Amino acid sequence: IGGGTSDFSLIRLAPERHMQADRHADILATGGVHIGGTDFDKQLSLHTVMPLFGYGGRMNSGAPMPTSTHLHLATWHTINAVYAQKSQLALKSMRYDCQDTRGVDRLLKLIELRAGHWLAMQMEESKIALSSVEQHHLSLQRIEAELAVTLTRNALNNAIDGLLERVRDSVAQLLNKAGVGVAQVDTVFFTGGSSGIPALRQQI
Repeated sequence: IGGGTSDFSLIRLAPERHMQADRHADILATGGVHIGGTDFDKQLSLHTVMPLFGYGGRMNSGAPMPTSTHLHLATWHTINAVYAQKSQLALKSMRYDCQDTRGVDRLLKLIELRAGHWLAMQMEESKIALSSVEQHHLSLQRIEAELAVTLTRNALNNAIDGLLERVRDSVAQLLNKAGVGVAQVDTVFFTGGSSGIPALRQQI
C-alpha cells in the first residue's frame, strides 16, 4: 500500500510447494485500487486543516465558497497551480464577497509564503504520527502566530472512511475472484508506508 496504489495478491504458500517449477497456479488472484498515501494526506488536510483557510466557508450570497484552491493545495502534484498570478488575483477578488475573510487571508498568506509543499509535508507527518498515537499537535505558526490544530486518530479515520471502503471492496473482489472465503486466509502481509494506518489494517 504505497506509491499511489493499493495492490493485492492472494497466493497459496506451503513448504511442499516451493520445489515446483511452475507456481502460476498458486497465484489465486490479483487486484487493487488507485489509492495511496497522498490520497490519505489529502483527505486529512481537507477535513481538518483547510477549514482554517476558508474551506467550507460561504459567500455573502450564501453560496459555498469555491474550493479549487483548497483542493489544489491538498493535492501534492497540483500545489504549484495556486501560485499562478491569475489564481491569486481571483482569490483576492473573491475575498470581498466572503462572509468570513479570516480564512481567506490565511490562504493568501500561505500562497505568499509559497508554503503549499510545506503544509503537505506537515499533513504527511501528521498522518504518520496518528498511526502510533491518538493525538497530534500541528503548529501552523509559520502562517500565523499561535495558529495550531490538534489532530486525532478518530478525525483521520473519519476523513479517510470513503477511501477505506474502496480498499475493502477491492479486497472483497479479490476473494470473490479466487473463490476463497475470509476464514481460509491464514496470513496477511502488509508492505508500504500507508499499511501502518491502524484503521486500514483493520478494514483489510
